[in-house]
Amino acid sequence: MGRKITYILFLFTLSLNSWSMNADSIFFEGNKFYQENNYEQANLFYKSILDEGYLSKELYLNLGNSYFKLDSIPQAILAYEKGLKIAPANDDLTHNLKQCNRIIKDKNPIKKSILISELIYSFLGKSPNYWANTSLMLMGFLCILILFYKISPELKWQKINFYSAIVVSLLFLFSVGLAWLSKNRIEDTNYGIMFSPSTKILVEPSQNAAAAYLLHEGSKAKIIAENNEWYEISYDKKVGWIKKYHLKKI
Repeated sequence: MGRKITYILFLFTLSLNSWSMNADSIFFEGNKFYQENNYEQANLFYKSILDEGYLSKELYLNLGNSYFKLDSIPQAILAYEKGLKIAPANDDLTHNLKQCNRIIKDKNPIKKSILISELIYSFLGKSPNYWANTSLMLMGFLCILILFYKISPELKWQKINFYSAIVVSLLFLFSVGLAWLSKNRIEDTNYGIMFSPSTKILVEPSQNAAAAYLLHEGSKAKIIAENNEWYEISYDKKVGWIKKYHLKKI
């Protein structure tokens, strides 16, 4: 029975590693296309990784770069902004956002956060996938240590396995917490990027309402309320309403 459990855990860990290796392989192939100036193909490879649920600051950086080379500036800004949610103080992502900011009509404020929480996220710089996979592998390792503790004939090895299991348990809880925090940070957003070339921001959620101001593609607006198919947004201290399809959440 013990051998069966160990074998199952081994296969489980192996499957996680193979999934990660597959994403890395596709990412590598995408990078090859990018280096060959085949930006459309590189972009397709990067998006296919996202479709599988894999997230990382490197992926968003390269995805943004491919969009930038294809002159799709709003998509590039969205990718860089999503990357910064994983690694808020990343220099490459911040630099590339500044490059985009020089092109768009309505300038977005770009500043590095000095909040301790932001610095911690930047230091860790890992996606929810990374911490979730780490948690699962630690759980598998913990099960193996518990199994070895039970079958160890000598007291010395029982103690080693017992204290090792405690350490791994703490690491497991730590990685679970980081996976939860990272996931919440990425999903919790109240900002969006304008994708329409030029859009009137209205004084109320009605197609017949008067225009409050005008926004152009690439603008980063704060979402302050929702009303059916409408967002109430704020940009540069100006407030107004816009149809949801004009904006893509970060």
